[in-house]
Amino acid sequence: MRSTIKVAAVASAALLALTACGGRDPSAKGAPERNAGTSGDKGTVNVGLLNPVTGPFAALGNDVNAGFELYLKSKGNVLSGYGINVTKADEGTDAAQGTTKARQLVEQDKAQVVVGLVNSAIAYAVAPYLEQSNVPLLITVAGADGLTRKQNGNTFRLSYTSSQDSMPLGPYACKDLGYKKAVILGLDYSFGWEAGGGFARTYEEAGCQVVREIYAPLGTQDWGPYVNQVGKDADAVYVVAPGQDGVRLLKAYRDFGVKLPVIAHGSMVDETILPIEGATAEGVVSSLHYTPQIDSAQNKELVKAFGDAHDGKSSNQYAEDGWAAGMALEAALAQIDKEPTPEKIRAALAKVKIDAPRGPVSFDAYGQAVYPVYIRKVENKDGKRVNGIVTTVPNVNQFFTYDPQAYLAFPGYDKLKGTWAK
Repeated sequence: MRSTIKVAAVASAALLALTACGGRDPSAKGAPERNAGTSGDKGTVNVGLLNPVTGPFAALGNDVNAGFELYLKSKGNVLSGYGINVTKADEGTDAAQGTTKARQLVEQDKAQVVVGLVNSAIAYAVAPYLEQSNVPLLITVAGADGLTRKQNGNTFRLSYTSSQDSMPLGPYACKDLGYKKAVILGLDYSFGWEAGGGFARTYEEAGCQVVREIYAPLGTQDWGPYVNQVGKDADAVYVVAPGQDGVRLLKAYRDFGVKLPVIAHGSMVDETILPIEGATAEGVVSSLHYTPQIDSAQNKELVKAFGDAHDGKSSNQYAEDGWAAGMALEAALAQIDKEPTPEKIRAALAKVKIDAPRGPVSFDAYGQAVYPVYIRKVENKDGKRVNGIVTTVPNVNQFFTYDPQAYLAFPGYDKLKGTWAK
């Protein structure tokens, strides 16, 4: 038995047609690369690793893949006695591409579990296909709230719902920081509405007030007109703009001399962009389920492994999501003595409890991860900017402190956009 890593990338329509017919040309560009691995005493498990390696989310997908593969490497490619055969595929940039790749993983590569997905729109298309195929899905990044709002028993997610990591920051900003009035400044798409809405809901229920909501399109180059709308009638500004949008937003915020403190969703100052943001991120308080500053043996192992493999690059939430996925799969397989069918893996995942680099992780009845959320502050440490831990909120689930049925009865955050400001 052999642990095999296959890189399933399609370079042309002709190669796609070839793979759809069940044939593969080993000499063709993008054909799988087969590396011999270690056999497991109990047998093998076929894992489909489905993340973007091209397109706008490629950097995130590569970090998830790296985290997952580094964990496998640390275990000699054997998890709980099973040799792990990994087939890597590119989720692509739209739902059709993602579903095609998922179908290849299941029908051609015989994946018994699929791990990955960054783009929520693609996850919405892939999840029903895998449910119909009875192959469990372990989502590593895609954050749309609706992906874990139904108890289908097949979809599990290790990363946040878009609102989950935002909700603990609401009462903290209101009660601990004393910011009684806030402006929401974010991106005008589902993540911006859900992350901003999660903050707004708990912030207002803590007794404070959102006075203004400002949303800008994805890819906004000039944030000046939006920053100018912030005004002076608030105590702080809650921002949610991941990636390069966040870099440009913070630069405009500082260039225009806005003095209000910045509080944020943690993706706004993630370690993937924090070095680029530089001094503009100084002092930003955010909430997220991970920071490399967590002082635990599990996190130190990840930080060292990731840094050693990437020329000293800092680990980040995406690498941790991949690493934790490896841990979750290992914990699930530990419950299976023989014949690890997709049905057995699915049932075992529901019972998983691990001590991940972020801390204790389990799944709720809907398949969504429950974990600690860290209130962090950007500060200087040994000449580098880091997200230092201010405090920790344990056991945060996707419903926060709300009754699940009551929370599910709330209107969607897309409907609530524009209604928070009073």
